[in-house]
Amino acid sequence: MSDERPNPLTDVLKGLGLLLRAAKTTVERLPTKDLEEVVLTSAREVGRAIENVATTVEREVFGRKDGPTAHSPKSPEADAPPTAKDPEKDDPKPPSAA
Repeated sequence: MSDERPNPLTDVLKGLGLLLRAAKTTVERLPTKDLEEVVLTSAREVGRAIENVATTVEREVFGRKDGPTAHSPKSPEADAPPTAKDPEKDDPKPPSAA
């Protein structure tokens, strides 16, 4: 056995080189047909995964119940009727002459 310790910088460089080589090979073998559909589907799945993580964090860390979130289209706020407008905001009074 060798008493020399491995150089972490060398290991990182080798690892990154292997990752980049694998990525390049994968990109070269990817079909370019229907690429837009693949990108959109992937983005949709990533969004779904992020939403699932956020829901789990809310439930586990903040102790919230399962249910619609504030940004969900099925939230109670989305189904609520619009509130009446404030008449003072719509028709402001002119400044009094003093």
